[in-house]
Amino acid sequence: MGIAVIVALLGTVLVAVGGLLFLPQAPQLPVLGAGDWPKLIVIYLGAGWSLLGAVQFLRHGQGRPGKAVLGLLMLLSLAGAGGVSWWVLSFSYQLPAPAQFAAEKPIPAFELRDQDGNTVSDASLRGKPVVLIFGRGVW
Repeated sequence: MGIAVIVALLGTVLVAVGGLLFLPQAPQLPVLGAGDWPKLIVIYLGAGWSLLGAVQFLRHGQGRPGKAVLGLLMLLSLAGAGGVSWWVLSFSYQLPAPAQFAAEKPIPAFELRDQDGNTVSDASLRGKPVVLIFGRGVW
């Protein structure tokens, strides 16, 4: 039954690491860089492992204290996966309403970074035909 405990613990660690990947100071891993879904999949895999290991231990394991601890660990892992998913899918996608600009009027002054990290301002675009597209994520 040691393998069930190891699987449950690894699943819980995977949920925790997946949740930490959403923090602003988290390292950007190229394999998980295509938006939020790869990170959420890591969390879901961890929750599944935690559930699988804990259920197997609850079915075949010995001792009430061990079953209680692993059951709580499983519930904590599932709650963490659900909480992170809820936050990412609900709150991180709430975008402000689009700004309304009248045609043929100049836009307000701005300074932003483009996809290559270069600074672009309204002053550098004056006199050129420009289409500005503001997007979030990898839609």
